[in-house]
Amino acid sequence: MKKYLLFVGFFVVAFLVLQVLSGILLTMFYTPSNQWGEASSLPSQVMFGNTVSIAPLVISLIALVIAFGSVKLINKKAVH
Repeated sequence: MKKYLLFVGFFVVAFLVLQVLSGILLTMFYTPSNQWGEASSLPSQVMFGNTVSIAPLVISLIALVIAFGSVKLINKKAVH
């Protein structure tokens, strides 16, 4: 039971860290398409683009690998 809780803990921490880092990177590299000079002619409705759902899946898989590797490393050190 301890191994499962350790795995879940590592997964949650790795997932949150990866989400925060991806959010920081996306914010840093974001360039708005509107110019401030055109602010008086902005549309009253906002058109949202398509969202890509592969990014959260990739982040989840990376967090899964990190959690699995961390638990394996800790169990290997505990045995020796």
